[in-house]
Amino acid sequence: MAFMGGMILVLAIGTACLVGVVTGHGRLIEPPGRSSMWRYGYRNPPNYNDNQLYCGGVQIQYEVNKGRCGVCGDPFQGPLDNEPGGKYANGIIVHSATIGAIMPVMVEITAAHKGYMEFRLCPNDDPRKRISEECLNNFLLTVIESKSTRYPVTTTGKYKLKLQLPDSVRCRACVLQWKYNTGNSWGVDPTTNKGCIGCGNQEQFYGCADIAIGYTDIEPGYSLITNQMSKGDPIVNPGDPTPPLEPTELEQWGPATPDSGEEVDPAIISGQGGSTSDTETKMCKQFLEFQSQFPNENARPCVCHSCVGKTCVCECLQDTPASSANSLRSISMLTVLVFSYVLHFENI
Repeated sequence: MAFMGGMILVLAIGTACLVGVVTGHGRLIEPPGRSSMWRYGYRNPPNYNDNQLYCGGVQIQYEVNKGRCGVCGDPFQGPLDNEPGGKYANGIIVHSATIGAIMPVMVEITAAHKGYMEFRLCPNDDPRKRISEECLNNFLLTVIESKSTRYPVTTTGKYKLKLQLPDSVRCRACVLQWKYNTGNSWGVDPTTNKGCIGCGNQEQFYGCADIAIGYTDIEPGYSLITNQMSKGDPIVNPGDPTPPLEPTELEQWGPATPDSGEEVDPAIISGQGGSTSDTETKMCKQFLEFQSQFPNENARPCVCHSCVGKTCVCECLQDTPASSANSLRSISMLTVLVFSYVLHFENI
């Protein structure tokens, strides 16, 4: 983007509504997503950034692509590496289930950003065929543990959950989509027009796994594209990160499992949970007052890219009309915010 004019503003405030620190974040590991299969013995190209399938980032997703994302977490404009034709989508079935079964899944959250997880299913028999968001939305699955289609993310670690599969779906190459909608960014609810942590545009993470439902002749590891077994030792070269343990090692569990007797807080499931102190509220109001100087609400909240010590650098891209004293027809303003925070950053 070419900037005809610009301004750099440094703002130092103590605030707990500092949001969107990109340290990402999570992956679908059972059944393993297309980018994570290599970790568990499938002969598929390795993606060492398999926990960062986040639509290209917040600015790309919401500013460039108007909130759109590839169904498996790739940037909407491409490259679609995790969809048919991409290097990680090779038609390898990683799980076989019966029709209407309760299916176990596991997700590893490497950095908890609050929010919630959802799981969708798209019936498909041809792994060379791209699926649509509309197909996935037809089968939003219920999570047994939360008795809801959403499950809250409250901590890092491995979440072992169970999904209720529909009793009307039989397919050779169903696509199971995992979606993690984070909830640590300060934004404005488009319906109520109120600001809160977890409202408005949030960073999202995805994963897609190829599964068979209702077919007993398809074994995990079989590629419906090459018609060969693709299960073996993990693809790891000297110096590459060591793959994690097999998914059967469940040393960490998601909270509120059925046996715990705990009820899941509906506010947490909605992505808008947690208490806020008076100091935090005051600082968040100061942050909102600053943002209100810029008319482009689509560019809010600012995205924080890095932190060093107790200082985080954030930025917003704003399209702002030129003032009457400025001969330029318009300027694109890059605002850099430096937050020197003194409050805790728990669960961010």
